[in-house]
Amino acid sequence: MRQAFLPTTIHNLSVVDQLRERAEDILNEQSAKIEQEGGTIAEKHLRKAERYRAQQIVKVAEDIGAGLIVMGSRGLGGVRRVLMGSVSDLVVRHAHCPVLVVRPEKGQAA
Repeated sequence: MRQAFLPTTIHNLSVVDQLRERAEDILNEQSAKIEQEGGTIAEKHLRKAERYRAQQIVKVAEDIGAGLIVMGSRGLGGVRRVLMGSVSDLVVRHAHCPVLVVRPEKGQAA
């Protein structure tokens, strides 16, 4: 019998390391863009979450006393969002502070 593959579980450590490095690169690139435009970044947070992503985002925001959560959205349509769920929708509903959800520009992959 074949073992079921759970797409949210990653067992290959080199892949995990590569994903974390890429995530750190993206975080640093976006932070640099904000600073180039005159913005100030007080703190940056990067967490690996395989499950309960929305709850973990809300918890980190509460733990650090965040005044705003900024997060991306894949821009799924209404039916897909209902069927697959939406982390950003859950964060908006449960966060203690305002949430800014940024959608990808048209023609860009999410």
